[in-house]
Amino acid sequence: MRPSTTSRVSFRWICLILAVVLLDQGTKQLAVGLLEPDRPMIIFSSVALPSIDFVLSYNKGVSFSVLRFADDAQRWPLVGLSLLACGLLGWWLRRVPPGQPILATGLALIIGGALGNVLDRARIGAVIDFVYVSYQAWSFAIFNVADTAITLGAIATVLSLCLESA
Repeated sequence: MRPSTTSRVSFRWICLILAVVLLDQGTKQLAVGLLEPDRPMIIFSSVALPSIDFVLSYNKGVSFSVLRFADDAQRWPLVGLSLLACGLLGWWLRRVPPGQPILATGLALIIGGALGNVLDRARIGAVIDFVYVSYQAWSFAIFNVADTAITLGAIATVLSLCLESA
């Protein structure tokens, strides 16, 4: 009998995915309840360091508002693509050996973040963003907890491919 090449997703990775989704959705609901669109709430301001503001924004496109159209044409295709990506990443996560925790963590963070954003898109047709970082004339995109999880997950996944496979 040949050994199985697949394994089940560990309970801890499912918990991490759920924690990211819940934290993301909770912070977005707080932002919607406390903020008005395009009216910044200064959180940290400094001349020498980057400033952090909370600004309620609804992104109908993908990262950095790419594919943002006036109508709602991109909504369901983006929901479908996001769910497909989550399925593929979940398939990969099932096959991660126990000795590669950085890879599993990275994949779980990406899946959790993607699910957090897809819930917004399916429910209201846009992703709720609220964290804005700037420094003097430089400004960064408005983002959320899910975007942060996706970014950290991508970094962990790349690092794991470099470190854990060697």
